[in-house]
Formats: sequence, C-alpha cells, structure tokens
Amino acid sequence: MKKLNLIYTKVENFFFKEDNQTEFLSFFRITIAAVILLQFVAVLPDFGRLFSSSSIIPQDVMGVFTPEWMITFSKIVSFLQSFGIEENTTIVITKIVFITLCIFIITGFYSRIAAILLLILQIALLKGSSFFAYGADFFTSMSLFYLILFPADQYFSLRNYIFSKKPGDINFTPVKRLFQVHISIAYFFSGLDKALGFNWWNGESIWKAIHLPYSNRDLNIDFSWLAEHSYILNFIGWSTIIIEIGYPFFIWYKPTQKTWLFLTVSMHIGIALILNLYYFSAIMIVWNITNFYFEHPAGKTVRISNKKIPAHYIP
Repeated sequence: MKKLNLIYTKVENFFFKEDNQTEFLSFFRITIAAVILLQFVAVLPDFGRLFSSSSIIPQDVMGVFTPEWMITFSKIVSFLQSFGIEENTTIVITKIVFITLCIFIITGFYSRIAAILLLILQIALLKGSSFFAYGADFFTSMSLFYLILFPADQYFSLRNYIFSKKPGDINFTPVKRLFQVHISIAYFFSGLDKALGFNWWNGESIWKAIHLPYSNRDLNIDFSWLAEHSYILNFIGWSTIIIEIGYPFFIWYKPTQKTWLFLTVSMHIGIALILNLYYFSAIMIVWNITNFYFEHPAGKTVRISNKKIPAHYIP
C-alpha cells in the first residue's frame, strides 16, 4: 500500500502540483500568435485564389468533402450575401478580423476570447479549402486550443496593464503537462511510423524530400553529390528516427533534456531551410521551447513561497 500511495502521490504532484514558473505562458502566447499572423500576411495576396468563390479549385468541389454541419468560409459568404453583403466586403472584414485577433493575442488583450474567435475563423477557412491544407494548419488549430486553455494573458499582458490587474492564482500545471505529453506522443509515433518502413533507414525518404518541387528553392543547394555518398542520407534518416522515437524518453530526463531540445530544434531548422516548410517548423520550434526550455534544470534551486528548495523535488 505504501508503494501505491507513493506512486499515486508522484502522479498527482506531476499533473497537479502548482508551478510558479510562468515565462513559458507569455512566450507561447506572443510567439505562436506572431507566427500565425506572419503566415496569414504571407497568404493575403493569394487569399482570393484559396478561399473565395473564384478559388483555383471550385468551392462546390471542395464542399463535397466537407460535412453539411461544418461552418466554412464559403457558407459564411453565402449567409452574409442573403443580407446584401458582397463577397469582397466579407473578405476584407475577414482579413481585418483575423489580423486584429492575432494582435489581441500577442498583446494579451483578452487573449482567450480572441483565441476562441480566431480558432473558429481559422477552422472555417481550413475546412472550406481542405485541398490546400497541410499538417501545419492542424497544428495551428491545436495551438489556438492551448491558448484557450492556458491563462496566457494573466502575465505580461495589455489587459493587466490597462485595468491594473494582478495575475490571479491559477494552477495551470495540468494543461502544461497535457501539452508536454501531447508533443511527446506526437514525436514518438511520428518516429515509429518512419521506423516501420525502410525508406527512412536507407535514406530514400531524405533523397525524395530534398528533390521535391517546392524544396530547396531559397538556398538552391546542389545535392547531386549525395548520390555518391548515400551513407549521409542514411545517417540523416536514422538520426530523424532516433530523435523522434527517443523524444519522450530523453526530453523528460533532466540531464539530456536540453541536448534533446537542441537536436529537435536543429532538425526543424533544417526542415525549414531545406524543405522551405517555414511555417510548420516555426510552430514546432515554438512548441518545443514552450514545453521544455523553461523547465527547471536538475540540481538548481527555485523559489516557491519565499523558500528555496532543490529543483529535483519539483515534478
């Protein structure tokens, strides 16, 4: 019974013990909203080609794969047109609202409410143009979901400055642990999926990735020499598998936490520069830094309730 009680106490402390470390909240709120805003601004010149009635792929074709109950941007346009509001006006309003909500989140002005509204708008755009969506768009939705769960505007926020509010006493540890477990599971199964095949072991997936039409456009590096040095492709493929599968084991182990964080961030920087997947890489880098950069290092002391205690006693 003592062992069971000890295990229960450790699990309870891990998920529910309050943590006075709050820097990650402001970092996550500001950086993720800034990344979403920059991505949206980059898409603005092509907004009509992606989301309007004159999009590259007709809306009725994309609507075939969208449930009837799902709110999409095209349905919003049709609804407003019944009140005499033209599509161009709706597009302009949508752009202004999206940018404004991002700014509200960045500045911490009722960021939870702004995140809820932005998530609804982002999903409406995403589901209405599913042919143009990819993994980063779903990570955007998940990021906004965590912004709703976290009391991110409790610290370093415009709302507190205007209304002279002091941060409330809120235990956000359960959400933080959920976020950390989430990213750990995502990396593990991503690596496991790669390991089950042979393309990542022999470097074929790396060779194909760097020669995709949209890859390597900015740096324009000649990778033809890798054909004679396939062991480098093998090494990169193996490294990717090891980093991802080993993530939930080494990122939680304090002595290797910063090393594994550095390896993971470096991997995403490489993906950004070589595959030109800047948006996806930026989101994943923000997720990694948010979850594990601000963790208390082993052997250090932290101050809780004006008492210094060893950090390894804090789950």
